[in-house]
Amino acid sequence: MKDWFYDESNHVGVDYSQKESADVYDEQMDFRDYAGEVKAFLEKTGISEPENLIAADLGCGTGAFAIHAAKYFKKVYAADVSEEMQRIARAKAEADGINNIDFVQSGFLQFLPDEKVDVVNSKWALHHIPDYWKQAALLKMNAMLKPGGILFLADFVFQFDPDFEENTDTMLTDLLKEHDEDFVEECKTHIKEEYSTFDWILRGMIERAGFSIESVEQDDNLADEYLCRKIKSFE
Repeated sequence: MKDWFYDESNHVGVDYSQKESADVYDEQMDFRDYAGEVKAFLEKTGISEPENLIAADLGCGTGAFAIHAAKYFKKVYAADVSEEMQRIARAKAEADGINNIDFVQSGFLQFLPDEKVDVVNSKWALHHIPDYWKQAALLKMNAMLKPGGILFLADFVFQFDPDFEENTDTMLTDLLKEHDEDFVEECKTHIKEEYSTFDWILRGMIERAGFSIESVEQDDNLADEYLCRKIKSFE
């Protein structure tokens, strides 16, 4: 690795390289329906025969998406920079008798599977690296996909214009109407210490990485989903 290269092992925000943080992650996310998310993912992407396809899940965390996706796809690569998160994911897959997941301890910038994949999924993870390196990560995703392959990207994204102080206060006030104070406090930590970007910046990076954006779903003040397709290769 070059001496100027970004080190993804230096965690920002919550440090999921620590056992105590990784061990409580699933408990903190118990409001999510991961099986339902995978079914919705298949519907949104229009994938009809996933049993013939290979997927990659980047920033896989404790493997919740990858484990459910493996029940549909021929093979799933599940990459995460945290050894502790990988430990939990591997144990869950083994307990469920799932053997078609290739777990890889790696961040966005180093991971490249042994074969081209049909689908790349990444949810709530890309904001852990700065914008310069988001672009590099998106180019890496392009490189791992087959021509015409699908990128499904969901993340914390700011949807307002750059008058950030007033808009950030408004966003946090609006979030408090729908979530508890602990959630909003976590969002404040996210804003202070992590690397979410503006929607208009991320769209530009996605397109410059060789993708067309087929649809964008904005769920609330801090969440966007981008359904993209690879239209250009750089090899």
